[in-house]
Amino acid sequence: MTLLQSCLIDVLKPEEGVFSYYELFLSRYSLITVTAIVSQCSLDPDTYEGMTKADMDNDIDGMIKGLPVGSEKKRDMYRVLCLAGHIDPGVSVQENEKRTFASELFTEDAKKHSLSNREMILRGLNSSSFLNYFFLLEDSLKTIYIDSINPKNKYIKGSETIDLCLEKIISETDIKEPFEKELHARSKFFFDMKSLKLLWSLLNLIRNQIAHANGFYDDKAKRSFHRRLEDLAKHFNDNNGCVLSICMIIDVFDKHEVQINETDYLIVDDTLENIIRNISIFIMESLYACNREKLLTRKIQRTV
Repeated sequence: MTLLQSCLIDVLKPEEGVFSYYELFLSRYSLITVTAIVSQCSLDPDTYEGMTKADMDNDIDGMIKGLPVGSEKKRDMYRVLCLAGHIDPGVSVQENEKRTFASELFTEDAKKHSLSNREMILRGLNSSSFLNYFFLLEDSLKTIYIDSINPKNKYIKGSETIDLCLEKIISETDIKEPFEKELHARSKFFFDMKSLKLLWSLLNLIRNQIAHANGFYDDKAKRSFHRRLEDLAKHFNDNNGCVLSICMIIDVFDKHEVQINETDYLIVDDTLENIIRNISIFIMESLYACNREKLLTRKIQRTV
């Protein structure tokens, strides 16, 4: 297990007036993190004394099976409530159509991926958290870049979050070398900016497929996934200090590539969620630490 894969939620406590962007980031980060963990733990049988996985699966299955009944009752009540309020409900187009329920489609998808309904819900929560962390880091770095570096550049793609925004932030503020050292010390994985850019490129592809294709991978997306994973592995080949870490991370993505090739879909799990969460906190903590050091250096220089 690497730090990048671990479920860690402790953060560097900020000092007032050091780096306000970090404080804003933490406010949103804590909301995403606590909400995700509590939601996911509520579907873990180990959270409850005496609860087995089979018991919880049965409860969830029963709840999902009951959703259509509740939906039908509400649709039936619509006309009654309209008439009670002296409102003409008119003709309901939906009542004359052949329709199905979202819960039935959900169950079919779960079976297609060989998951229980409970596991499918957990993977949905993982996907939602993955996107939330991705967008949080993306928005945080874009805001810093636009405010501090280039106010005129308002449109920045997700793929440019690291290549453009972070690269310019650390270069223009003269913290590139200390940032790389800080990031490596905190992550025990990213030994230079290129290693971060390569992993971000892979995560950006995963994000795009979730957001634009509901996790579906056509042949082009499969080739892109494989190429980006190969580029990441090749970059680490000459760095002996990262052999174990990169092997563990590559193993994670290898398993997902097998899943993609077999099912055409990637299902986000706890590990992928942990990776994007930890990357976001490693980067923002490193920026905060570098800015704190700059402020301290200035104070010392003024007293000399």
